[in-house]
Amino acid sequence: MKVNKVVLLLSNTSWYLYNFKKKLIDELIQNEYKVYLVAPFDKHTRDFENRGIKVINWHLNRKSLNPLSALLSIMHLIYVYAKIKPNLVHHFTIKSIVYGTIAARIINIKTVINAFTGLGPVYFMREKHLAILKNFILALYKRVLSEKRCVTIVQNKSDLNELELLSNRNIRKSILIPGSGVDTDFFKIKEKREKFSNPPKILFPARLIQEKGFNELLEACNLLWDENYLFKLIFAGLVDFGNNSCISENYLRRIKLNKNISILGHINNMRDIYESVDIVVLPSWREGLSKSLIEASSMQCAIVTTDVPGCKDVITHFKNGILVPAKDVNALKQSIQYLLNNQEFALKLGIAARKNAITKFKLSKINKLTLDLYEDIFRKQL
Repeated sequence: MKVNKVVLLLSNTSWYLYNFKKKLIDELIQNEYKVYLVAPFDKHTRDFENRGIKVINWHLNRKSLNPLSALLSIMHLIYVYAKIKPNLVHHFTIKSIVYGTIAARIINIKTVINAFTGLGPVYFMREKHLAILKNFILALYKRVLSEKRCVTIVQNKSDLNELELLSNRNIRKSILIPGSGVDTDFFKIKEKREKFSNPPKILFPARLIQEKGFNELLEACNLLWDENYLFKLIFAGLVDFGNNSCISENYLRRIKLNKNISILGHINNMRDIYESVDIVVLPSWREGLSKSLIEASSMQCAIVTTDVPGCKDVITHFKNGILVPAKDVNALKQSIQYLLNNQEFALKLGIAARKNAITKFKLSKINKLTLDLYEDIFRKQL
């Protein structure tokens, strides 16, 4: 008996699906899967529609912690899931995982894949007034992890260990897939890197939010400028005012007054940006597995990042980049300074970084892990 391979991919933004799962979606369609995308509409919705792929608008307020808002989002998913009747739903990002799993259970979807692209903002909640909310969210995590119809995907071993502890070792099934991969044939330099630009260029390739280490990098660079180091600092990432930890509009306006700083916003084609810069810096507090770092690696960039899960899984200290403690402005400053003063060593780090990207994170290899998981699930549904 042939099973109709109807899959639904759910995320909290169309941006996420387009930037991280576009190639996977193409491969699913090529392999005769019927694919539905569900996400709040944004400017990338049209990018999918221009490719002939329909996106269903999900009514979700990303910033809201209001229970009524959450209930309405879940009810909307129940309606969508009941109408489409997918054999398999694949959830990306935390609210999608929690809300989607509840909806899937009510509709009795056969199989749910929950892809943890990190542990979410709850991991950074330290304020006492958020303790009740944090405990409630962790209880939801625990319930989702133990749901018998669910497969849990993590991007690094540290996240798996955290979730195992949270679930009291009760995760039904888990699999490690290291990120979304990188197209190493596309993310490839056109000309050999032989020296730094004049002045050197440093790139921050991430959303302008606190958890990405935006403030620490700015402080470190200000210290270097005070010591008369000459370089340009480029921010290439979404100014995500829909995120609770995004920098304020007033702060952004003040930063733009610095003649050494360029804020490009979100860039669709990062390849040219990576090729034009000398050092990539991502002082993130924690990642699932950083797509920016594997793209920068593939482009032979010298990299400074933090010694945290999702970053240290890409970079080995002084082998293919430099690792510093999270939130340590002085260590970050010293590492950038070291690369500015030792440019030949920085170029060698970039060469090693590309070799590592090809070996571990090649896109075809990563997508095959997901496709094999899908095929295994559908074989069991026969």
